[in-house]
Amino acid sequence: MPDESAAPVRVRKRAPRSDSRRNIDRILAAAESLIARVGPQVTLDEIAKEAGVGPATLYRHFPSRMHLFEGVYRGRVGQLAARAPELAQGDDPTAALQTWLHEFVDLVVEAHAVLAGLLAQGLSETDPAANSQWGRTRLVAAAELLLPPAQACGSVRADLTPEQLVTLLTGLTIAVHSLREGGGTGGGAASGGGTEAGAGDRGGTGTARLDSRFAVALLLEGLTPRG
Repeated sequence: MPDESAAPVRVRKRAPRSDSRRNIDRILAAAESLIARVGPQVTLDEIAKEAGVGPATLYRHFPSRMHLFEGVYRGRVGQLAARAPELAQGDDPTAALQTWLHEFVDLVVEAHAVLAGLLAQGLSETDPAANSQWGRTRLVAAAELLLPPAQACGSVRADLTPEQLVTLLTGLTIAVHSLREGGGTGGGAASGGGTEAGAGDRGGTGTARLDSRFAVALLLEGLTPRG
């Protein structure tokens, strides 16, 4: 098995053939499922077996778990961005924005927990700046669809920009996750929403999600115009 802690591997970008694309999709689906069930310590060989492909096929597309993690969560970010036009079709702009913000928070909490686990194992992101910019561009574009209608109906202050909203949410969620990792108490329990972590809740992620949602509610309350 390759040394995943070695220097990041640059993977050449090319349009995959249809059979190669199917393998990639199967690998990503298997990885997403196993990360949810097992956590970031899942091995590439386990993912290859789950996907029904040979290890060599997996390593050809994803030389390390970090490459695979980035592939999985780029797909998840794409799905979250695609939710914006769906939600924008509804009759309640405020409810549409709130739903999307909660889904945003859930994804960031989950991704941050898995990334922290991989970094703790000595892996490095392939290109942190490019990854951040890729995700931010798509999430800001999604926020541009949902924020203005909520502002137009008076539920969110008019001077907030989509870029600022994404920045606030990302920072807020990471801060709450850091508090949970450090053993701090969270707003979910303070609001009466605390629950016991389930068997599949690795590192308190479920509780962090509750805290983050409570924090989002506070943020939205603070962004509501006064008087």
